[in-house]
Amino acid sequence: MTDFSTALGFDVIIVGAGPAGLAVAYRLLADAPARIGRPLSLCVLEKSARVGGHLLSGALVTADIFAWLACPEADYPDFPVVDQEARYWLTGRGALPLPTMAAWRHSGKRILSLPRLCRWLAQRVEQLGGVIFPGFAAQQLLFVGEQLVGVATGVHGNDHDGTILTAPVTVLAEGCRGFLSQQLIDRYQLDHGRCPQSYGLGFREVWQVRHSQPGMVLHTMGWPLPSDCYGGGFAYHLDSQHVAVGLVVGLDYRDPHWRPFSAFQRWKSHPLIRSYLDGGQLLSYGARSLVEGGWHSLPRLVVNGGLLVGDAAGFFDGPPLRGVANAIQSGVLAASTLLDALAAEDYSSHRLQPYTQAVIHSEIGRGLWRHRNVRPGFRIHVGLGLVNAAWEGWTGGRSPWHWRWHQSDRQRLRLLSPHLPTPSSIKEFDCATALAYSGLRYFPQPSHLHVSAERRRRCDDGTPELYYCPAEVFVRQQDGELVVRAENCLHCKCCDIKDPLNGIRWTPPVGGSGPDYRDL
Repeated sequence: MTDFSTALGFDVIIVGAGPAGLAVAYRLLADAPARIGRPLSLCVLEKSARVGGHLLSGALVTADIFAWLACPEADYPDFPVVDQEARYWLTGRGALPLPTMAAWRHSGKRILSLPRLCRWLAQRVEQLGGVIFPGFAAQQLLFVGEQLVGVATGVHGNDHDGTILTAPVTVLAEGCRGFLSQQLIDRYQLDHGRCPQSYGLGFREVWQVRHSQPGMVLHTMGWPLPSDCYGGGFAYHLDSQHVAVGLVVGLDYRDPHWRPFSAFQRWKSHPLIRSYLDGGQLLSYGARSLVEGGWHSLPRLVVNGGLLVGDAAGFFDGPPLRGVANAIQSGVLAASTLLDALAAEDYSSHRLQPYTQAVIHSEIGRGLWRHRNVRPGFRIHVGLGLVNAAWEGWTGGRSPWHWRWHQSDRQRLRLLSPHLPTPSSIKEFDCATALAYSGLRYFPQPSHLHVSAERRRRCDDGTPELYYCPAEVFVRQQDGELVVRAENCLHCKCCDIKDPLNGIRWTPPVGGSGPDYRDL
């Protein structure tokens, strides 16, 4: 039985200081005096040691996000605007131009640094009276009966029992595969009847280069990804001396010996990409999972006393690359519903249900519906996926059918067989060097990666954890025992998603531990 006598009480608790959580906080605090006649007590919990420290995104957005937030126009951050774009199909040595649907073009969008955007938004939340707790990882949901009433944090500093925070309503804005979000989804079976959520793994680096073309964006498909792997690369020219490059791979690939990190290194060696990076200096490296299931994988969004926003709910819309924009819009829509609930002092799922309807009828829901069949087409073959994507783009998603799936990403991995390549003993690419640019820092604590006894012993399935992890967290000793180097973890959650035995569980470390991304 939880003792609430020492709990910190608020009107609203928000878990996650990403774009969705901060959008909820900003609009609640800005609108509360007019809507409910009083200011709100509101806190935002952030597991990173500073706002933005664990954030990573390609982040192409329209200026609509500032209109939704209703921030003073003169206060907007200055980000480069896309004025050139290109898309290519890569072969090992060449590059073939690809056409792009008009609805999926990015001219006029802004190229954001997501950490910088969220630090800017966090300052405005604090100016309005919101409290942000960086370095506090929420590790437990608290209930009274079936009502969500708050969260408990992990141990922090001299606080040996963690901190209990309570509120009539809790917003989960943890991003992709959030720890508490998954607990809530599982407890209430919010994803019942939906397709299993599908994920991608995204790499991103920022380079200082001799010369770039500010406002230029490049996207690629094809090499070096296998034919059953959805994904592609990008190069965004930020200013005259900086370029952000990255690769996203679908985590429903099948080969347990395929290594996404190596694919990213090979992609950078392509003549087209190398022409941007030659003579440059790597400044930062990071990796993060992202949701790709779209419309068919959306869970129910509300429970008594709580709701899901942003990527915690799976709102990323792949074809037009609407991730940050959808996160912010969902936060604004959630804030409007929450203000009505606060005014009525009713926090039941019935009172919060208008948020679901608002999402469905917004550009978030309309976009996810239009593109519902695009991503599933790539689960069979990239060629079929491209044809299917062209059809769906041309028809505006009006196909009378629905491409659904029943296997999770972890179930797609093939077991070890003689037909799979034997892993090379030569370490072709240096992950340790990349990790040196991710700002990793861990305070002394038990491992936040919990590995089952069977996963530690078993190696007859190809030991895929040695290959999918972008930080070389997992190592097999000569006796076959699995060693976990949790101090390397980038919080990408790939192991939590991809392990075929479902035997690796990621939990939030405490004290702000993990990477510290600098404007990735």
